[in-house]
Amino acid sequence: MIRLDNISKQIGHQILFIEASAALQRGEKIGLVGPNGAGKTTLFRMITGEEGPDEGQVAVDRGVTIGYFSQDVGEMSGRSAVSEVMDGAGPVSAVATELKELEAAMGDPDRADDMDDIIERYGEVQARFEELDGYALEGRAREVLAGLSFSQDMMDGDVAALSGGWKMRVALARILLMRPDAMLLDEPSNHLDLESLIWLEQFLGGYEGALLMTSHDREFMNRIITK
Repeated sequence: MIRLDNISKQIGHQILFIEASAALQRGEKIGLVGPNGAGKTTLFRMITGEEGPDEGQVAVDRGVTIGYFSQDVGEMSGRSAVSEVMDGAGPVSAVATELKELEAAMGDPDRADDMDDIIERYGEVQARFEELDGYALEGRAREVLAGLSFSQDMMDGDVAALSGGWKMRVALARILLMRPDAMLLDEPSNHLDLESLIWLEQFLGGYEGALLMTSHDREFMNRIITK
């Protein structure tokens, strides 16, 4: 499914890989171990195409979806945590956003003259949302966030108000909701409390795709991986 063929990689004066080969097959759960600076994150970035090897080739089978969780979660603001998580699921997120905008417009007295057009558009967008299984998706997004110890208020509040650690959980929830063919998880156990760790372990145990992960929590990783 994902193959690294004879890759070599050097960053500055440090040589990370010399003609290294590996493969991630469907359903495999693999732990990636090594000291800090050994190239674990670089390996993830080469698989996702964010970096290229100096030599050799990284091949991903056609149609394979990859979800990558890293410690760099980027900017998050202006949306609820639920919306941010659903955004990882693709087109349904844009439809959900328009649905909320139309609901607000229907309650706006200043737009009374446009109401017929708004209601007509709302019907079209709602049908599309149902077609994309949007209502079930929001329920699943809330289920994942609850598993990661979010309260209802935190789910519905502006994600910008969350601390860095909670934003990490939002980023992790996006990947989990996506359920891609392959998950690359770089230290997913960071910033998690015990209840969230237990929930994540159960979730990954039931995940049927391929998994490549790192974790400083060796016991947590050993209970999930098979290789």
